[in-house]
Amino acid sequence: MSPTSSRSPAPTTGSGDLMIEARGVEKWYPNGFHALRGCDLTVQRGEVVVIMGPSGSGKSTFIRTFNALEDFQKGSITVDGIALTNDLRQIDAIRREVGMVFQQFNLFPHLTVLDNLCLAPVLVRKRPKAEVKEQAMALLRRVGIAEQASKFPGQLSGGQQQRVAIARALCMEPRILLFDEPTSALDPEMVREVLDVMLSLAAEHITMVVVTHEVKFARQVASRVVLMAEGEVVEVADPETFFTNPSQERSRRFLDQIL
Repeated sequence: MSPTSSRSPAPTTGSGDLMIEARGVEKWYPNGFHALRGCDLTVQRGEVVVIMGPSGSGKSTFIRTFNALEDFQKGSITVDGIALTNDLRQIDAIRREVGMVFQQFNLFPHLTVLDNLCLAPVLVRKRPKAEVKEQAMALLRRVGIAEQASKFPGQLSGGQQQRVAIARALCMEPRILLFDEPTSALDPEMVREVLDVMLSLAAEHITMVVVTHEVKFARQVASRVVLMAEGEVVEVADPETFFTNPSQERSRRFLDQIL
């Protein structure tokens, strides 16, 4: 992250309905690979923005910049009114408000399901453990796996582990949820149970940015669909337009491959 961008600086305070604003985001890896090329995106409160695109297009890299899991060299990112800079206080403030669900679950294998949910709210938000446990159990009931609370992640199926990961993210009461290909590591029969949880979150108007190849989910739930290719944001459109009448040739080529 760098303040050297030629673009005007993003605001550092205030939120309103604009939850994420990325402007001209550029990223290079140390080997010189240009991963993100002037990416722009806005996400409004309550939107579900789905990012699609071929492998290696920069989708995961882009959303990981929103909570500083990836740095960037040019441009600006503002999350819920907080400008993302190298300042660790800014980064911590953003991470407290942004939940992340990863492809590979990233649960602590030595902790029970319940303890996985309780750890961050107790340590980071300094909330009473009894209160957090009560909330965690409610969230496990919400995602349909309350009976697994005392088990360890390795005793669960992939779909169950991903539902634990979603509940863990929700336990921090985030204002934004990021999903990085949450179903791509799952067997096909487990995908539905995770998507059902995500559908219920969308119905509650939780702000979500989802990297996925699940076309049915995108068509059913997305406020807008974003296509990325070769590190660029190629097209942003509502689902009906994107899937039936995209404006860009690269979008049409991508859809020809997946539909």
